[in-house]
Amino acid sequence: MIRKFFCSAAKHTAVFAVVLFVLWLLLFLSALIPNDAIRGNMEKSANTYKEHSTYEFVKGNKFNSIADYYADALWLNIAWNIGEGNSLKSVIQTDYYDGEGLGENAGLYLTITEGKSPNTDYTRYWHGTAMFIRFGHLLTDVEGVKLIGFIVFLLLVGLTIFILARKKHWDLAAILALSLAAVQSWNIRLSMEYQPSFILAFVFIPLFLILERRGDKWLTILSVVSGTAVAFFDFLTTETVTILIPLALVIAVRTKENRLGSLKENLLLLLKCGICWVLSYGGAFIVKWLIASMVTGENAFALAFSSAEVHTLGGNMQTIDIENRPDNFISGLLANLTVLFGGTERVQPERVMLGLIICLLLIFSVWYMLRKKESSKGTTSLLILGGLVFVRFLVLNNHSYVHEFFVYRTLITPIFALLASVWLNIELPHKKGRRK
Repeated sequence: MIRKFFCSAAKHTAVFAVVLFVLWLLLFLSALIPNDAIRGNMEKSANTYKEHSTYEFVKGNKFNSIADYYADALWLNIAWNIGEGNSLKSVIQTDYYDGEGLGENAGLYLTITEGKSPNTDYTRYWHGTAMFIRFGHLLTDVEGVKLIGFIVFLLLVGLTIFILARKKHWDLAAILALSLAAVQSWNIRLSMEYQPSFILAFVFIPLFLILERRGDKWLTILSVVSGTAVAFFDFLTTETVTILIPLALVIAVRTKENRLGSLKENLLLLLKCGICWVLSYGGAFIVKWLIASMVTGENAFALAFSSAEVHTLGGNMQTIDIENRPDNFISGLLANLTVLFGGTERVQPERVMLGLIICLLLIFSVWYMLRKKESSKGTTSLLILGGLVFVRFLVLNNHSYVHEFFVYRTLITPIFALLASVWLNIELPHKKGRRK
């Protein structure tokens, strides 16, 4: 038993190491692209953001339609600086010029047009998306990069729906599409920052759905790859969708096909996958901080933990237009539900209450009138997966509050979990056939 455990741990560790090395190698290769080769399109991108505010409402004053030009300016700034100096060092010591009193958008413009040197450390992330920014700018500017990312996302969603339909799970495909609509997933086209985690989620969903039939061992391996990849590409936005939605779909499919097994077996599987994902996600950061500390001679761990304290407990972070400090430990949760229901302010308790009452009453009514005699096996597992998102809101309370306008999209998991649970626990009425 012990030997089997260590063999499995060694295999998963090897997968983690290989995936992280391959991703780093691709980032390094992108850094070898001469900045002169992308200068023209990068200047177009810089001019684009020079004309925008840090954050902008795209549709009225709804928080779910905010474009995050601040984060995109950072992405472009970092992507440019990766191509400066020693490539091996630049992909580890990821700094940017913040524009000083002029702001990050101006900092991007001055970096590209006047060669301003970086003055702000940002080594705590891998910044893997910078590779696609650099490759993309060989052909187009930032608007084209965002469009390509959105088209890739749509194609992956189409592939997922095709796989579900081929397995005769049109109902689950419809629930997934409804969940995507509930979080206005089409708005990920507004900013590059919004795209990586959702693209990765729909890269992994087909893999989870295909490989889950070959055994649970593939799910834990995919969890390792998922955790590593989202840590490499994402800016701490909607990282949970890369593991929770794939697992929720696996549970739902297995439930429909009567392959789910006991609750104990399911919870153990979810625990294993969760541990693999968390260790890989955290491990990718630890590797980055360790290498960064060796390269820069500074303690990258201290800088990272300082940032983590801000995300959880609150701090002096830039906001859109109002005070950023949450009022209490559930402010992040209330803020995200406010955005989900079309909020026009950071927190609107009345809107949240009304939205929840209407939605839950409607869902309860459908379940009550059409419920089966016996509850579905997958209900508990699905609701646990959905509930983890709310735990995330509470743990990263300040981050969830300040960045509600994109973090709220993680609610796709509890929405899918709740709708799927209701669907699996009801039975549509059938007309009685005539007797011959």
